[in-house]
Amino acid sequence: MYRLAYRIVKDDEEARDVVQDALIKIWTKRDRLSEVDNKEAYMMTMTRNVAIDKYRSRKMETSDIDNHYNLESTSADPERIAVAKDAMKRVQKMIDSLPENHRRVIQLRDIEGYSYKEISELTGFSIGKVKVYLHRARTRLKEHFKNKVL
Repeated sequence: MYRLAYRIVKDDEEARDVVQDALIKIWTKRDRLSEVDNKEAYMMTMTRNVAIDKYRSRKMETSDIDNHYNLESTSADPERIAVAKDAMKRVQKMIDSLPENHRRVIQLRDIEGYSYKEISELTGFSIGKVKVYLHRARTRLKEHFKNKVL
């Protein structure tokens, strides 16, 4: 839940708040949980909705990817670390430039590791749409990086 919230709001504290708010909403609706077939999808959908609401309620902010990825290695020299950090910034910037639907699907599939069926349940998109969005997102990323060397 935290990773999904963080991916949407892009702030550690806000992501924690989103998870807490989502858990409170789930708790208040706990008597209906027995009717839910896929509880994980229900919880992730609730988290996504709260995160989107929180994201829309504030103005657009950006965060530095260095705060989120530890690229340092004891065996890597400073030049290699700098190149890796630069590459991560480019990847993150390109993912952030994708349309919302593509960004959400690539996050859930390639970063979170959800199946097509789970993504369909979480997003409300058909499995066919999930595959199309994922293919288009990957194609855009591939074309971008084919034209620009990392």
